[in-house]
Amino acid sequence: MNRLSVVLILVLILSPGCKKSANNPVWEKSYGIGNAMFVKATADSGLISCGEIGGKPYLVKLDRNKNKISEYKSAEEGSFSSVWCNKDISIAAGSSKGKMLITCLDNESKILWDTTFSSSYYMDFSSVCYLGNGELLAVGSASPDSANSAVSGLYLVWFDTSGSITDKKEIKESSFISANRIITDNTGNIYLALTRKYYGSKSKATVAKYNSLLQKIWETELYNNPGFGASSLGIWLDNSGNIYVSGKTELSVASVTVDNSFAMSLTNSGSVRWKKYLENSNSGPSVIIDGTGQVLMLNHNCFIINILSPIDGSSTGIIRAFDACDSKNTDAFGNDFDINYDGNLIMAGLKGGGFYLILKPFVAQPVL
Repeated sequence: MNRLSVVLILVLILSPGCKKSANNPVWEKSYGIGNAMFVKATADSGLISCGEIGGKPYLVKLDRNKNKISEYKSAEEGSFSSVWCNKDISIAAGSSKGKMLITCLDNESKILWDTTFSSSYYMDFSSVCYLGNGELLAVGSASPDSANSAVSGLYLVWFDTSGSITDKKEIKESSFISANRIITDNTGNIYLALTRKYYGSKSKATVAKYNSLLQKIWETELYNNPGFGASSLGIWLDNSGNIYVSGKTELSVASVTVDNSFAMSLTNSGSVRWKKYLENSNSGPSVIIDGTGQVLMLNHNCFIINILSPIDGSSTGIIRAFDACDSKNTDAFGNDFDINYDGNLIMAGLKGGGFYLILKPFVAQPVL
């Protein structure tokens, strides 16, 4: 090898273009044509994700090294949209042919039990949460994106890990309603991120609190401009009982109506603490609180994460999954996220038409 060749190789090695950017994904993978709708870090430092592949419910579990431990694909049409798991079982909730679907799998992804629930209206998806002492709660509803003037409702099922149904209740409405996410507190109160639509009007974003008997304590409308629609999509509680909601609302930008993601905080009595418009041509499907108390909101288009102060909602940083991604023209759509055992961000969604998972460093960029 001559001297010039050696010099050229050294230049290439030391060139900034050859260095891996700190903003690059730690890991990413697509599992087939479909859509990842939910992801959660597991107690054994792995992760679990669910959604649909080929139009059928799909669930996958990975270990801490992102190796596949197990996977399950249903033979029926539908999708999973939420899952809870412990060291022995996984319980996934979703929808199949308009019915609520709940499936329990062992660690080898063999079905222990599964069941469906029918109602008078079509259910697009379900959300499940753990109540403690082996009891869970699932709520099924239509998708907020299918908002129309048709009558719909919310279907709630209480059950235990053995599959025994302890209670079923239905919230019947005279117009359209959708509950995208559900969360509960330590006293059994239920909080729902809701989208409502009345005949002849735009959709409305609200959040509601119910007691354990499903009696409504309060409901707060988040945006009340009748000329613009809005939807509540994500919900979270902090340790002080404050509520955080994410979603989308329409805005007029240069005389054109576009979607805009928003994040909002309310007191436990339903009073608005603060609200922030965030990303144009976007929506906020999921919101969480990190270990330092910061509010993190995932944007659907391009997997953009806004970091906000819990006190007043001021922007403290932003995390972009990709160095170049246009929210107005993209094939990358994030649906859910969590924080991994090592502090990295796990995100789930759709990229290039595939069921997509990505691990991203928690490295925030300044807000310009």
